[in-house]
Amino acid sequence: MSRELIDVVNESGADAVKFIFWFPEEIMSDKTTSYTYETTDGEVSENMYEMLQELRFSLDEWRELKGYADKKGVILFSSVNCPSGIRYAEEIGLETYKLSSWDYNHHPLWREIAAIGKPMFIDTGPVTPLEVAKVMDIMKEEGNEKSVLVHCFHTDEHGEMNMRALPYMKDAFRTPVGYSSGDQDVETDIMAVTLGASYLEKRLTLDRELPGHHHILCLEPNEFDDYVDQMRNVRKALGVKDLRPSESDLEERRRFFRHIVADQDIPEGTTLTADMLAGKRPEEGISPEYIDFFVGRTVDRDIEYNEALSWDDV
Repeated sequence: MSRELIDVVNESGADAVKFIFWFPEEIMSDKTTSYTYETTDGEVSENMYEMLQELRFSLDEWRELKGYADKKGVILFSSVNCPSGIRYAEEIGLETYKLSSWDYNHHPLWREIAAIGKPMFIDTGPVTPLEVAKVMDIMKEEGNEKSVLVHCFHTDEHGEMNMRALPYMKDAFRTPVGYSSGDQDVETDIMAVTLGASYLEKRLTLDRELPGHHHILCLEPNEFDDYVDQMRNVRKALGVKDLRPSESDLEERRRFFRHIVADQDIPEGTTLTADMLAGKRPEEGISPEYIDFFVGRTVDRDIEYNEALSWDDV
């Protein structure tokens, strides 16, 4: 299934695929914790420790998967939340790290990863600006300024999503920002691009009806293809902070802007009045903004109805 997901990412034109290294014995002290999630068949509750154990891959499996992604031209990286995850990431040669919202207060983990010197994608989620500042200070202390702060949230209430956090974080922490969406909708992803996100993360599954957590929140392959196209088009359409007409607009301008013409037959020697002139399409000729220049002047030749005026006519 993991290879198939990489194939989908490759075919969609997306840049990378992110997995998670799970070592539940290193992140959970209570092995009885229950986790409840939604599926297409309704609500399911599982023992979280056992659920995460089932999602584990061996180092050889990860190495093989990384090789497959390399062959497909897809960057593979992972969320890392424990020392064994760091070891795996370095063993298989991952280019970058992802750190989740739930690890913000584990500063020793942050320091160890930051010291490696690779780029880090850092979720925000349920944290305060002070907590973000603390981990950014750790990054700086370890000489690693290659970070992207990723806005994410765990709510479906639009009033709590606060997408303006993106430009806030970009300005406050002077770092690139990204957005990790937790559902199938694209509205907030579009907003993220327009608000300056340089990184987007979207959940992907082969089939929303598969058993297990989060599948119901994911895009399926054909939807993911459309999503990638949409986001790339949004980025293209965003343009630059300037006012630049498109080539199509310039072509239409030539057709529909106006020029000064005679609005009646005008004999040579006539002193022009405003009612003798008009602005008509196309643009080629003198702009109607200069009509006042001609009013009160005497024409040097006969000018026919709808004929364009030139500067030499007066």
